[in-house]
Amino acid sequence: MNRISKVMMISVLVLAVGFFMAVPAAAAEGEIAFVNLQEVFEVHPDKAAAEEQLNLEAQEMQAELEAEADELSQEEQQQLLQQYQEQLTRREQELIQEVLVDIEGLLNQLAEEKGVSVVLDGQNVLYGGYDLTPELIEMIE
Repeated sequence: MNRISKVMMISVLVLAVGFFMAVPAAAAEGEIAFVNLQEVFEVHPDKAAAEEQLNLEAQEMQAELEAEADELSQEEQQQLLQQYQEQLTRREQELIQEVLVDIEGLLNQLAEEKGVSVVLDGQNVLYGGYDLTPELIEMIE
């Protein structure tokens, strides 16, 4: 699902910014770590369930559209299709956000346990830091 990846990347950036804002300035003494949020998101068990739920909803909307298509003009069909696409996009964002909230909670817990004061998205790290990705994935599984 290419659209899920795009929305997920935007949400990951929002998550990362939110995490940075939650770190107090006095905690700068601690270790700096990073996590590959894309990898964590991909293995999260709720991601597959979210994709399945979204596919079911899309199939239901497709069936509704096909059932109503004979009674609607071309313009009305296009409007209904656009309405369904907007509903699916909103639902997709909701489902992704639920997964990201869970990841954020586990990441905060792990960082606190490890005494880490700053966690970066792994895609932004060029050198150094401690990779929390395997431990976070272990927590999720």
